[in-house]
Amino acid sequence: MSFAQSCQTEPSLAGHRTANGAVRAQYTAVERAEWHNVVHIGEGLVETGLSARNRTAAWSNLCAGYAATGEVDAAVAACDSALELRATAWRALNNRGVAHWVAGNREAALADFEAANAASSGEDEVEANIAMVTCTPAS
Repeated sequence: MSFAQSCQTEPSLAGHRTANGAVRAQYTAVERAEWHNVVHIGEGLVETGLSARNRTAAWSNLCAGYAATGEVDAAVAACDSALELRATAWRALNNRGVAHWVAGNREAALADFEAANAASSGEDEVEANIAMVTCTPAS
């Protein structure tokens, strides 16, 4: 007896929440998949006087919003901005991997997902994305 393996076909984005009210609102928009709100809130946040921690979260969420709306170059740039502030920001690494996946760059996506996995502690989104990239569906 053989079982067909079902592969996830869509990558998982990771929202980043902090105690800052505006970043929390952006995170809530990520959780609700309100991508245009994520972008709108994020574009207003990233250039304000937020702490480095809050700006990292805002850039990472902005990256998720851009990736979800297919704005791959903007997504990668936003995640790169988050990673400039904190090189081990696993959500930014994960979300940049999603942007690469959307662009069709599977190698870069896997590299980012693996880096996110190394920087995190077994987060569900990261593990699901690695499984998606490495999944071989039954024929």
